[in-house]
Amino acid sequence: MSDLIKTRAIVLRKLDYGDTSRIIHLFTEDFGKISAILKGGRSGKSKKIMLVDVMNNVQIVLYKKETREVQIISEVDLLQHYPNISDDFDRMMHASAIIELLLNLTVENENNHRLYIGTARAFELINNRAKNPKLIFAKYFLFFIKEIGYEFPVTHCSICGKELTSDVLSVAYNFESGILCGDCKQDRLIHSELSKELFNLLFCLSTKKNDIVYEERNLVVIIKLLEKFLRYNIHEFKGLKSLELV
Repeated sequence: MSDLIKTRAIVLRKLDYGDTSRIIHLFTEDFGKISAILKGGRSGKSKKIMLVDVMNNVQIVLYKKETREVQIISEVDLLQHYPNISDDFDRMMHASAIIELLLNLTVENENNHRLYIGTARAFELINNRAKNPKLIFAKYFLFFIKEIGYEFPVTHCSICGKELTSDVLSVAYNFESGILCGDCKQDRLIHSELSKELFNLLFCLSTKKNDIVYEERNLVVIIKLLEKFLRYNIHEFKGLKSLELV
């Protein structure tokens, strides 16, 4: 027997199914990533199909059954859409990278309320023309990594435990050990050398600080470092196709 469930969700992907229906991949507030069918969703008379565009934040009513892999959508209401994202290549590119992360690196039916809230907030900020989408994505990327269980700690040396502050001259990163202070990096393999400027930016991105001073090129370096970090820890992850032009 199915339960009638209401939840909020971010639309990740939609695929044609049969003659008139669509399979919708969603990241929901209460159930994590799920798949659901929208019957008649390709009909020209269906208003629902316009509401389940990718990236839209919607409220859905589901006929949900634990033993069923694909749930059934009964109702859809639009909570928020993001017109400034689709009108801007850079915003679209970084928002698409968020969708990629959710599709490829989250587990089906694993609830993560914080990740849903954080994703909805990230889309709101990327949609804001006053915000830099690359900066928003870099902060989200660190948040996402932590939420899926691969935290990227930056406050202390992973070997000696020394606190790393903004006056540190340089640090390094080893994918197996983590952040290395100037002393500990001397006799260890270094995968990435972080200048004082880069480390300070990484440190700020990992906090709730909003007035971050940065250079665009350094944001790119940090995003690439985080991609490499995930590739090292999750072998099936091959990088973010959405950002290949960065």
